[in-house]
Amino acid sequence: MASNFKVGDLVWAKMKGFCAWPARIIEPMSEVKRPTSKKNHHFVFFFGSENYAWVQEDSIWLYADNKAKFTVTSRIPRGYNIAIEAIEDVIKMLPSQMPEKTTSVTENTPVYKKNSGKKSQPISDAQSNSVKKTLPLATKGKNSVKSSSNPVRKSRKSIKPLRPEKVVSQNPGVTLLKSGKKRPSSSGHSHKAKKSKMVVKVSTPAKQDGLAKNTLSSTKKWIGTPHPVKFNKKPKTPTETPASKVLKPEITPAVKSVSSSTQIEETLFRTISSPNTSTLSANLKIGFLGLGIMGQGMVMNLIRSGHEVTVWNRTSSKCRNFIKEGALKKNTPADVVQACDVTISCISDPAAVKDVVFGNCGVIQGIENGKGYIEMSTIDEETIKDVREAIVLRGGRFLEAPVCGSRVPALEGQLVILVSGDRKLYEDCHSCFEAMGKRTFFLGETGMATRMKLVVNMMLGTVMASLAETMALAQKAGLEQEDVAAILAMGPLASTTVSYKSQAIMNNKHDPHFPLQHQQKDLRLALDLGDKVEQPLYVAAAANELYKKARRLGYGESDISAVYRATSA
Repeated sequence: MASNFKVGDLVWAKMKGFCAWPARIIEPMSEVKRPTSKKNHHFVFFFGSENYAWVQEDSIWLYADNKAKFTVTSRIPRGYNIAIEAIEDVIKMLPSQMPEKTTSVTENTPVYKKNSGKKSQPISDAQSNSVKKTLPLATKGKNSVKSSSNPVRKSRKSIKPLRPEKVVSQNPGVTLLKSGKKRPSSSGHSHKAKKSKMVVKVSTPAKQDGLAKNTLSSTKKWIGTPHPVKFNKKPKTPTETPASKVLKPEITPAVKSVSSSTQIEETLFRTISSPNTSTLSANLKIGFLGLGIMGQGMVMNLIRSGHEVTVWNRTSSKCRNFIKEGALKKNTPADVVQACDVTISCISDPAAVKDVVFGNCGVIQGIENGKGYIEMSTIDEETIKDVREAIVLRGGRFLEAPVCGSRVPALEGQLVILVSGDRKLYEDCHSCFEAMGKRTFFLGETGMATRMKLVVNMMLGTVMASLAETMALAQKAGLEQEDVAAILAMGPLASTTVSYKSQAIMNNKHDPHFPLQHQQKDLRLALDLGDKVEQPLYVAAAANELYKKARRLGYGESDISAVYRATSA
C-alpha cells in the first residue's frame, strides 16, 4: 500500500484524546506489536515524552507544512514546549549533521539529465563516461539531491535510530546488551518460564547523531502528553546520555506480594529510587485524612515527591511512621483543613466520609474561602454531591478523585486517578496527582468520576466472582487448579488480576490488597446507580450476593480473592 511518509520524516502525530504532537517516523521496534488494521500505520517517536507508538497515517502530517495549523498557543499541555524545542533542535542540526552519502554509477545505472520543459531522458554512453564514479550528495530541503555534476536519481536513505551493541550470551534465546540486562530473543524457539512485560527505557541520542539532546528531566509522565506505551521512569542524570547506551530495553521485575497488617509495610519505607522522587511539588501545604491500605502509599509518595504533608487518622498510632518521614500531624480533620491549602480524604465508606466531613471538629468547620478539598473515597454520587455543596457554600473548592488500583499500585505511585469537579483546583493540584498516580483523567462535572469508578469496580467484582467459581468448578471436576491458572494466563483472558488472584486462591492466602467488604460495597453502589438510570445489572446482582455470603462467613476484611471461600462453603 502506497505511503506518504518515510522513516526519518519529522511530523505531527495525533493520538485519540491528545492534541497533535511533534514526532518523528522511525524504524519499528520488535517489542511493540504492529496494529492489525489494514490501514497504513507508521511507527512514531514522540519528542518530549520519549514514547513510541503506531499511529494511523491519516493522523500524521508533515511538521514544517503544518506548523502554523497545529502549534498550540493556549492551554498548553505539560511537556509540549519541551517537545517543540526538541524537534526544532533536530531541524537546526539536519543540514550540518547529515552524514555524507555516496552513490556509485555503474554500467546498469540509468543516469538522467534535466531538460527544460521536457521529460528527463537518459544520458548517452559517451556522456555517462564523463560522470565520476562516486558522487557526494548534499541534502537541502526535503526532497532535493544535488551534486557537482549531473543529478543522479536516487531514493533518499532513511535515517535509522541507533541500536545498542549486542554481545553473545551463553544462554540460547537471550540477547545481552552492554548493560548486562537480558532481552528475550525475537525467535519463537527460546524457552520462556513466564511471560514478562517488556518496558522500554528510551533516552534521546546525542547531538552528533542527528537527534535532539535529552531535555526530559522529570521522572513522571505528563498529563496531556501521549503515552501509548508504558516506559520505565528511572531518574536521569543531567549529563548527556552516551550514544552507546540509548534504547536499552529492561524487563520489569515482578512485584513482590506484601503482607498486610495494621502497621505500614516495610516496603513502603524502602530507600530505593522511587519513580516519584523527582515530581515537581507545588508550593501548597497538603493535608491528608485517612491512613488505611490505600492512604498509606499515597501519603508516602506525596512526602517523597517533596510536598509538605499534614496527616490525620482516627487511629492516631498510624501517624507515627509518617511523622518520622517528615509529615506533620493534627488532632482533628478541622485542624488539618485550617493548616493546609488543600486537604485530601481517602476514607472507607459513605458513613465514614459523612462523619469526617460533617461530624464534630469535621472538615466543614475548617473550610474557608479559597480552601481546597479533594474526596478520593469511593462512595455514592449522592454523598459526593452533599459534601461538594457544603464545601462550596463555605467558599471552598471541591474535587472528587476516586482511584483505580489496590495496595501495590498505591505504594508505587501507579494508581489511575479519576477526577471531576473544579477544573482550577485540578490544575493547582497537578503535582499531587503526579506523585500518587501514573495517569489522571478529568471527567467533567461533579459525580462523573464516581460513576466511572463504580462502573470499573463493578466489572472487577464480577470478574473476581467468576474466577472464584471457575476455580471451584475445576476442583470439583477433578482438574488441577494450577493447570487452570496456567491456561488462563496464556489465553485471551490473561491479566495481572487473574494471575495474582488465582495464586491467592491456590495458596489460600488472602492478605487484603483490596478488602472484600469494600468490593461488596462498590457492587451495592453500582446496583443503586443501575436502578437510578434504569439499567438492569443481572450479573453484578448475582456477584453481589456471593460477596455478601463471603462477608457473613467472616471474610470481609480479607482480600477480594476470599470470595472463593463462599463458592465452596
